[in-house]
Amino acid sequence: MKPMLAIALALCAVTAVLAQDHPPARASMDAQLVTSNAFVQVLRVSIPPRGKTPMHDVTPRVVVWLSDAHFVDRFADGSVREETRKAGDAEWVSARQHAAENLSDAPMQFVAIVLTGTH
Repeated sequence: MKPMLAIALALCAVTAVLAQDHPPARASMDAQLVTSNAFVQVLRVSIPPRGKTPMHDVTPRVVVWLSDAHFVDRFADGSVREETRKAGDAEWVSARQHAAENLSDAPMQFVAIVLTGTH
């Protein structure tokens, strides 16, 4: 009788686990201010594995990738673009409104360099 009780309890536990919803992808990013002055603001940004960012405005900036990245950009006009970057890549990013989704199982990390003033 005891083995049957153990099997029944195990089946209940497995059923409860399988019935739970999978947790949603983390909707967060970590942006740390590295330095800021009258001319430049430098941010270190990390988006967790499978993480998403909400739709937001981005000012013009230089982005230097600290990690390899595989992500989807969704734009305010409804267009979607799948992208990849390699650690060490650098690029100019124009002003835009977008939401990003990290498609990787690793954090997506980059430095954003934003010009804040002129000389």
